[in-house]
Amino acid sequence: MKKAKKVVLLSLALLMIAVPLTAFGATGELQAVSFRNAQIVEKFSPEKYDYTLKLTDPKTTPTLKDYRLSGDANLFVTYSYDDARHQTGVQVTLEYASGSTIYSFHYQNAAFYDKSENNYLREIQCPFGVVDPAITRDTTDYRLYIPSDLTTLNLSAATEDIGAYCEMPTEIALSAEQELDIPVTVTASNGEKRLYSFSVKRTDKTTKEFALLVESGNTDILVRSERFYQKPAFLIAVLATAGAILLLMLLVRIAKRLTVEVSDTDEKEFFDTTE
Repeated sequence: MKKAKKVVLLSLALLMIAVPLTAFGATGELQAVSFRNAQIVEKFSPEKYDYTLKLTDPKTTPTLKDYRLSGDANLFVTYSYDDARHQTGVQVTLEYASGSTIYSFHYQNAAFYDKSENNYLREIQCPFGVVDPAITRDTTDYRLYIPSDLTTLNLSAATEDIGAYCEMPTEIALSAEQELDIPVTVTASNGEKRLYSFSVKRTDKTTKEFALLVESGNTDILVRSERFYQKPAFLIAVLATAGAILLLMLLVRIAKRLTVEVSDTDEKEFFDTTE
C-alpha cells in the first residue's frame, strides 16, 4: 500500500514538472511553403530541410509567396550568399519557445553574375512589422510600424536583382518605447549603391493584437493606429500652432515699437496749477 502511494506521488510530481516544460517547449512545423519567381523541385515535407529551387527568371530574386504553419512559431525569410556576396539561396527559419528550425532552398539555375546597375530593393520582411507605403522604385524613405511591446526586431530584405547585395541589421534589440531609423544599403553588381531608410514607429497594438491584424489582412488599421502624437497631422498641427504663437508675439513687439506716445513726459499738464 505504501509502495503504491509512493508511485502515485512520484507520478504526480513528474506530471507537475512535465506540464510547464511542455508549455514552454511549444513548437511549430512548416506544413507548406511557396515562392514568387521560383518552384521547389522536390516534394515538400516538414521533416525534410534541404531543397532545390528552380527560378522562373534566373536574374530575379525569389520572395515568399505563401506558407502554412502548425503549432506556435514565428517565421522569417533570409538569403544566403557565397564569399563573393553572390546570392545562392533562400532560408526559411521557424522560431519557437524551445528553439528553431531552418529550411534551406538552394538555387538551381541562378544567372551568371554579369555587371548590372540594378540596386533596387524589392521588399523588407519583418515577422512583426508593416512597411508603409509599399516599396517602389520611386521612394527610398519608408515607415515600419511595429507593436507597442516589441523588444526584438528581426529583418530580412530582398533585392530586385539576384546579383545585388543588401546590407542591413538582421536583428535589433529594442528597449521599451524605443524607436529608430534603420539604414538599408543595396549594392548593385557593378558596385553602385542606393540608400534606403526605414523609420520605426510603434503602434498602440500589442504583439498579439498586431499578429491577428496582419493575419486577417487588416494592415491599414495598424498604420492608422500609430500613436496620435507621432502622426504627421498632429506634428503639423503642433508646428502650425507654435508658428502662429511666434508670429503673434512678433506682431505685438512691432506694434509696441510703432506706438506713438500721446503726451510729452517733459511737458507740464495744461491744467497743472503747481508752481
